[in-house]
Amino acid sequence: MVHIRVIRARTIAYYVLVAVIIGLIAFFAYQLIARVCKGSFFALLSDGSPAGEGRQLYLKVLNKLNDPRNILAYQMPFLSGISAEKEAAKETAVEASVSRGEPTQRQTEQNIDAPEVFLKHDPDMSEEIKIEISKIKDDLGTITLTGEGPQILIYHTHSREAYRPDPQNPYGEVEAFRSNDLNYTVVRVGEELAKHLQAKGIPVLHDRTEHEQGDHSTAYQRSLETIKKRMAEYKSLQIFIDLHRNAYQPGAKSPDDEVVVIDGQRVAKLFVVIGTGEGYIGGFSEKPNWKENYKFALRLTNKLNELYPGIAKPVYVKPSRYNQHVSTKAILIEVGSNLTTLEEAKRTTKYLAEALSQIIE
Repeated sequence: MVHIRVIRARTIAYYVLVAVIIGLIAFFAYQLIARVCKGSFFALLSDGSPAGEGRQLYLKVLNKLNDPRNILAYQMPFLSGISAEKEAAKETAVEASVSRGEPTQRQTEQNIDAPEVFLKHDPDMSEEIKIEISKIKDDLGTITLTGEGPQILIYHTHSREAYRPDPQNPYGEVEAFRSNDLNYTVVRVGEELAKHLQAKGIPVLHDRTEHEQGDHSTAYQRSLETIKKRMAEYKSLQIFIDLHRNAYQPGAKSPDDEVVVIDGQRVAKLFVVIGTGEGYIGGFSEKPNWKENYKFALRLTNKLNELYPGIAKPVYVKPSRYNQHVSTKAILIEVGSNLTTLEEAKRTTKYLAEALSQIIE
């Protein structure tokens, strides 16, 4: 009897192992087929046929199933609420990749910016949001600022972001394109922007708080605390600008691609990032009014290109939040990149200030 039991135990283990192997093969085969099907169906989305709506639904479901996290969240609903209960932790983990070009980040630089075919939204954006983006028009009109005290807050979530090293103006790097000396980072660019706005009679508050503090991944938590503190101090604040520096992987671009020439000088390009708060899974419990923020971003972008053609790339929309729930005029601006110098980025602020002054009163 003992001998028979041993044989049966081995047989069961054998069949379990075979089942696992077959399951893995089926899973990877499904993933491969799903990706192929997704690519072939995507081209049919806009054919205008009666089946188009069905294809949209198919792709939406396929997108969800391609991510195992969504399958788990369906079986265990509490997982979809992780970002609501641990909002700050999720926000920083996802949003930290806006302007970083390291291969380990979720958002690759190819996705962030290919200016000849510039993406207007994150590839992971839902179809509903993409449709909403296409419907938004540049009809914001002039923005009226009233009351006493500063009207615009300029701050920096990633305050150590530095630019391409310049032999004429070197700085000490703590890691690639990052410095602890804020006079050589995007904070210096914010200082220049504040100076130009104040010269135009626009009351501005520039916050130089170092939000990274050795932990880049949780910087958005700290910058939100700064925003709340400043809002409590100055009820007059209406516009919130989180100033960043974009980044590219080595060899992705030429420095000449990242500048325009104005009055014989190289000026760094910029673009505005808007977060919907939709999240990559679950979303944020407190979402921004992203459509209003987008209108502001679109008005500013169009005014910049009207005054200085080519200086601004299209507005870029992502599922993250970037603390833009604090206002209907909260934006993130990427001024220059790790391919531009600090001086080129500083020159941009003069033209950014002029465009801002023409859309607000």
